[in-house]
Formats: sequence, C-alpha cells, structure tokens
Amino acid sequence: MSSNRLLVPAIAASQFAPPFMVSGVAVALPSLGADLGAGATALSLVETLFLAASVALLLPAGRLSDAADKTTLYKAGLAAFALCSLAIGLVSSVPAILALRFVQGVAAAAVGAAGPAIVADAVPPERRGRAYGILIGAVYAGLTLGPIFAGMLVDLWGWRAVFLGGGAVVLALLMPIHLILRAAWRRPAARAVHLPSALLVIAALLALVGGAATLREGASGYGAMAAGLALLALFVFFQRRVAAPLLDVGLLAKNRVLGAALLVQWLLYCNAFGAVFLLSLYMQSVLGAAANTTGQVLAVSTLLMAAIAPAAGALADRLRPTLIASGGVAVVLASAVMAAFLGAGASLVQVALVLAVQGIGFAFFSSPNMATVMNAVPREASGIASALSATARSLGMVSGMLIVGALVSVNLGHEPVGADPARYIATMHTAFWILAGVTAAALTVSLLRIRGQSANS
Repeated sequence: MSSNRLLVPAIAASQFAPPFMVSGVAVALPSLGADLGAGATALSLVETLFLAASVALLLPAGRLSDAADKTTLYKAGLAAFALCSLAIGLVSSVPAILALRFVQGVAAAAVGAAGPAIVADAVPPERRGRAYGILIGAVYAGLTLGPIFAGMLVDLWGWRAVFLGGGAVVLALLMPIHLILRAAWRRPAARAVHLPSALLVIAALLALVGGAATLREGASGYGAMAAGLALLALFVFFQRRVAAPLLDVGLLAKNRVLGAALLVQWLLYCNAFGAVFLLSLYMQSVLGAAANTTGQVLAVSTLLMAAIAPAAGALADRLRPTLIASGGVAVVLASAVMAAFLGAGASLVQVALVLAVQGIGFAFFSSPNMATVMNAVPREASGIASALSATARSLGMVSGMLIVGALVSVNLGHEPVGADPARYIATMHTAFWILAGVTAAALTVSLLRIRGQSANS
C-alpha cells in the first residue's frame, strides 16, 4: 500500500462524494417526485434506504476489509457507488431507483469502513490526528456543498444531473486512486465474516434506522425501533458465544480506551441530527424564514466543521487527543444550552450563533476522537475499528432523532408546527435540555478517560 503524500488527499477526495450525494439528493427529491409521479413515502425511501444500508453493512464491511484487502474493497465500493449513481440518473422507474439506492448504500458502507482504515495503516500514530482532520473536513465539506451544487444542477438540467454529475466525478477519481493505492487482494477465510452474525446485525440496524426515519407514522416506526433494539441485544448476546464473532465484545470490554471513545461518540452525536431537525422547523415555522434562508443558516455548522477539523486534528497530534476531544464536547454542550433559551422573538443571527458554536465543538471532537479510536487497536483490526466508529456515530444520530421524534409526537401529534408556535417552542426547549443532559454524560465519560490516562502515566 502506498504511503506517499498523495494518499490522504486521495482518500479525502473520495470521502467527499457520499455525503455530497446524501445532502444533494435531498434537494433533488421534489424534482424527481414531480417528474416520475412519486409520492412522499417513495421519496422518503430514496433517502432512508440509502442511509439504512450504509449503516447496516458497516460492521460486515469492516470485518471483510480486515480479512481481505482494504484497498480493493475501497475501490470496489467507489466503483459501485459511481455506477449506481449513473444508473439512477438514467432510469425512470421508482422501484428501480429505490433498489439502486440500497445497493449504493452498501457501496457507501464499504467506502466508509475501508477508507479511514487505509489511512490508519499508512500514517503513523503521531500524525493520524491531522490526517483524520483532513478526512473529516472533506466529509463536512461534502455535506455543506451538496445542497448548493445540487440546487444549481436541478435548476439548470433537472434531478438527473445530480446523479449523473456525482457519478461522473467519482468515476473520474477512481483512476488516480487506483494508481495511488496499491491493492493486494487476499482471499478471506471461509469464516472471515460470520454469516449469521452479519445477517443479525444488518437486520437490527435496518430496523433501527428505518424505524427512526418513520417515527411520524406512529406504531410502525416505534415497532421497528423496538424490533431493532431487541435484535441488537440478541446480536451482542450471540457474539459472546460464537467462535469467530463479527464483533469482539470482549475486546470492547477489555480495551477501555476504545470503549470510552465509542461511547462518547455515540452520546455526543445524539445532538447532531436532532438539533438540525429542531432548528430547521423552528426557523421556518416559528420565525417565518424561507427554506432557502434556513438552509444557508444550517450550513454555518457544517462549514465551520469543514474549516476547523484539519487544524483540530493537527493540534491533537501535538497535545493529548482526548483533551482536545473533551474540549469539543464541552463546546457542543454549550450550544445545546444556548438553543434551550431560543424563543419566539429570537433572530436568525442568534440561531446561526448556536449552530456556529455547535460546529466548532464537533470540529474539535471528531478528528481527535477518531485518532483515539484508530490508535487503540492493532493494524489488523483497523477495518472493524473504523466501522465501529461510523456505527457509533450513526446510532447516535438515530438515538437523537428517536428522542426528538418521541417528544414531537407526544406534544404535537399530527398538528402542524405553525399551528401552535408556543407549544412547539416548549417542546423544543425540553428536547434541547434532554440533549444537553446526554451531552453532559458524554463530557463526564470523556473527562474520566483523561483522568484514567493521567493515573496510568
């Protein structure tokens, strides 16, 4: 595997594509629906199926990347992602688009699990913070720029241009990536990926993500969430009793550094999507902001993440990564408390300030914590560690949406948000205080791990 200076920029460029497509596709959905006659449920599945597949396949993809060859899996994932995108831009069948989006999610899981693991194999521990800062900056840049460029493409050429353009860009990246990343495929052992374990975790995470995305449907959404939690508990129980587990539960129990980093990541990311969802509704339904203006204000957070994450990663290489990450958690906690005081008379500048503080906090947390996760495992486990990190992040977002969705459902039901702004504000305040409590728990765990490291040094 090449370790020259082009490796990290090459991985970062390709890591930009999946989040760019996720955020960009959201803008293209109304045009797609109008063109193909797709209803609201079908349009929601375009996003939900991709997200569910990309989360559910992370652990199997991580295990496969450790058992075989990370670079081959990474290139195959990128190629499949690009081809699915091009195919979606050419077909006119909604069921075909949904099937292709699911396959594209599987490809995104391979890219997400193998990419950071390739960096861990090639970059020494003392320089990983900066490397992961560049990768995470690219992810946030993709999330920020996706809606902007997708909006331009839809206005000029329609929704198909988003998929065709995105697929073409990823295909163009494949050649330099192929030259930079040398592959040496190893045929994995027959039991490298324990199939029953893989099927169990895939079913659990599909149910969790699908349930979180359909909470507004009521019983079906909550039923899927309950089934997902039950299957996840069964998966963990099962892993302790198989000879070749997909997830080494004993490793998490014994490796306190890894376990604490993943726990903090899960707790902190409860604040991510939940806050965006709440503030988006608040700006449009309470403050009367236009959708375009709301999007621009929401971009403040991801823009700051993209700008600051590389510097935060470099700082973590010089100082203790857990110290930098803990500072980031504290800043995110401050943003949740600030949001809990937003009222009917607040300005968009105040909302932007909350999002700016949140973005700065996540920027200082993400790359140092990622470096902590990857430095806590041996090289042969880097793929599963990368997958665990991405899974913890995704489950945190799902957990946050579950908290927010439950509060909105109980307090507002099917009533439009704008019908009773005071009730929505009260619900939002309650949600942010709960999210602040969860973030405070994350800060406590993060500070305790620093104390533990100091005691052992």
